[in-house]
This record gives sequence, C-alpha cells and structure tokens, in this order.
Amino acid sequence: MGRGWVYLLFCVTLFYFAEPRQTEAAVNGSSSSSSSEQQLYRRQRKTKSHRCQQCNKSFECLSKLQRHHRVHTGDRPFKCTVCSKLFTETSDLKRHQLVHTGIRAHKCTVCFKSFTQLGNLKAHHLVHTDLRPIKCSTCSKTFKSKINLKTHQRIHTDVRPYKCTICSKTFKIKIDLKAHQLVHTDSRSFQCTICQQTFKWKRSLKRHLQAMHPQ
Repeated sequence: MGRGWVYLLFCVTLFYFAEPRQTEAAVNGSSSSSSSEQQLYRRQRKTKSHRCQQCNKSFECLSKLQRHHRVHTGDRPFKCTVCSKLFTETSDLKRHQLVHTGIRAHKCTVCFKSFTQLGNLKAHHLVHTDLRPIKCSTCSKTFKSKINLKTHQRIHTDVRPYKCTICSKTFKIKIDLKAHQLVHTDSRSFQCTICQQTFKWKRSLKRHLQAMHPQ
C-alpha cells in the first residue's frame, strides 16, 4: 500500500474518532448552559419581588401576594359545606374539614392528647418543654408556636382582620372579637358560685370576686 493511501486512511480514522468527542463536548456545553439557565430561573423565582403596599411583606410570585391581600381585606372566599365557617385559603379549609370526621390519628406520647393533623401534634409537643423557638423579628419576644407569633405581630401593625358583623368594629385578635360580640347579646354565661350573680365576661366575674368576695 502506498504512502498516499496510508496517509488517507490515517486522516479518515482521525476524523471518525475525533467527531464524537467534538459532538460530546458540544452536548456537554449545551447541557451545562441549560443547567445554568435553570439555576438562574430558580434564583429568580426565589427573589421576593412582589411587595405588599400595606405591610411591606414580600412574596416570590404575584399569586401569593394576591392571597396575602386577604389578610388586609378580611376576604374569606372558601366555605365549609358542613358548618359554613369561612377561610382565606383552600388549604385551611381542607385542614378544618378533618374536624367533622372525628378522626384524630396523631397522639401525644406524653399526655395522650390527640390531633387531626401531624403539624398540630408537633406544635403541641412544645407544651411539654421550655423551648420557645419562634422569635418576633421586631421586639425579640419568643413563642412556642407560629400561630402565637402571628397573633402577637399584629401589635406592631395596624392589621385588624377580625370584624364584627353587627357593628363593623375590627379587632387584631379573634378572642377579642368573640368577647366583644357579647355586647350585642343578652348572654351572661359567667356566674358567681357564691352569690349567683351573672356576667357577660370572665374578667368581670374576676373583678366581682376580688371586690365582693375576697378570700
């Protein structure tokens, strides 16, 4: 075989084996570029660019901001078909509906109290400890649960999500609304066990006992 044929065979062989490596490099480069784009997209999604104009809380996407607005408007569009209780989120409604099933599958191993949801059981466990892991970012006060922190944080804002359906007075805490609603009724469910006098509020009964029946 002449030198020309040997050289030609060498070139063909070199081209045949070099091409896959070049293609592979191009594929790897494309894959790396795609991965970088995905990471950039995830970082962009994590950027909380949607800010509430009322409380300055920020969210990753517009839909979350729109759901958050219900905190300020009091809008509760999701209704329980059993008891007609209203909720701002479908997830809250679904959790609530477990109440009507009677199923409380999550039990505390310390006091044997049972719960419909695992999250409630985990939050309850802190009752048996001295831990208060949830801290207010404004005043550094600590709490055992997020719900207690959320209620507390309204002290630092003008948010009053609980509204009386009769006189439209608003409250920061649900228990304050319930206590207020007694103003519009004749209910006097707190009774003195000594003189049988009745009161609308527990605090009124306590003051009565201190003033009229001190021990």
